[in-house]
Amino acid sequence: MNTTFLIVIGILTSAAWLLTFSTSQKMGLLMQIGVPMSLGMEGWAGTLSFLAFTSMWLVMMVAMMLPSTAPTLLLHRTVYRKRTPNAYGGTFLFALSYFLVWTASGTFFYLAYIFIGNLRSRIPDSEATILRAAGVALMLSGLYQCSWLKRACLRHCQNPLHFIMEHWHDGRIGAMRMGAVHGIYCFGCCWGLMLILFVMGLMHLGWMAGVGALILIEKLMPSRKWIPNTIGAAFVIVGTVVALFPETLSRLSSQVIS
Repeated sequence: MNTTFLIVIGILTSAAWLLTFSTSQKMGLLMQIGVPMSLGMEGWAGTLSFLAFTSMWLVMMVAMMLPSTAPTLLLHRTVYRKRTPNAYGGTFLFALSYFLVWTASGTFFYLAYIFIGNLRSRIPDSEATILRAAGVALMLSGLYQCSWLKRACLRHCQNPLHFIMEHWHDGRIGAMRMGAVHGIYCFGCCWGLMLILFVMGLMHLGWMAGVGALILIEKLMPSRKWIPNTIGAAFVIVGTVVALFPETLSRLSSQVIS
């Protein structure tokens, strides 16, 4: 049964990546309805724009986060079936609640893109300032990688047994509570890496794959404590370069400097 479960995880992850790739080929349509996807792409707030963005963000989160969350889902499924064999669907509700937290987090990125787009339209010649600010954001994400809060959240994500023992709640409602808590810890662990994706452009598939790989490595290699620090140092360096030389961001990302 565990093999079947892992096959389902693999199919869902592959489908999410394929759907993300398909979406990246339709950027013109997304731009027409005002969906912002990078610092250099102006969008506008609206119901259709918001729904399209959050749907796109949810699919991206499934593609990036589902593989690294699979061990926790598998352990929850094992314990849940032993404790409540007649209450089906608990792990599905756990996963649903987990990804709803990540979907909600996309709201912050959406609003930030809208704000930056409005800033660019109201203030002429603000492009360099925005890109320098993006460099500072990269530096902050790198520093967060080395913080105690990052390490505290990462411990909950790296050790499924620890999380299950500390946060277990019985029943379907309990599964949803656990999924939400796990999502919050996961966001606390990964928001700095997601900020990198925000700066580089959501539809930059190379950076999306890179950030997803970094998340997977961090979570599945708990004994390699130097990994988050190394990632952090690298992005402090990149952020410093971008802050000093904003034009370099166009070579690293999907941003367009006008």
